[in-house]
Amino acid sequence: MKLQFERIYQEQKNSVYGYLYYMTKNHQTAEDLSQETFLKVYLGMKKFKEECSEKTWCLTIARNTFLSFARKKRPELLCEECPEQMLPFENMPEEKIIEQENREEIAAAFFALNADDRTILLLRDYERLSYAEIAGIMGLSEAVIKVRIYRARGRYRKVYGTNHTAAGKSEVR
Repeated sequence: MKLQFERIYQEQKNSVYGYLYYMTKNHQTAEDLSQETFLKVYLGMKKFKEECSEKTWCLTIARNTFLSFARKKRPELLCEECPEQMLPFENMPEEKIIEQENREEIAAAFFALNADDRTILLLRDYERLSYAEIAGIMGLSEAVIKVRIYRARGRYRKVYGTNHTAAGKSEVR
């Protein structure tokens, strides 16, 4: 069992950490939640029936760990607002400043979405999971997942377009 856990950990640690980092935008919190996730993975290995992939199983546990953490300690992570601490700014050369501003606009639009929209977009577009895998993680049907992805992308485009247009107008003045 220890060898099996070590293999799962090595194969899934980047996906789990990446998901948790994108949801929290804090390295320490993502690390803590990753550790908690893999503790739950280890403790639940006997119950894993391989009805889904190990990646899907681990990301389901990571999502539930994140939601539990956010509800109890950081409810603002579930809101449709972008906490200012999630958008760091450093003094850089001009081209890096423009690049940083673009990243901040993208992050602001992303964090303007609710936690479910962020999760679905991360799992589909970043982790490249199938609709079936996302459905397993979210506990929804594939049809519902397809609709939610479509709607989440639309909300993202709307928020990004609004922020991007507003930023462009303020620069023209």
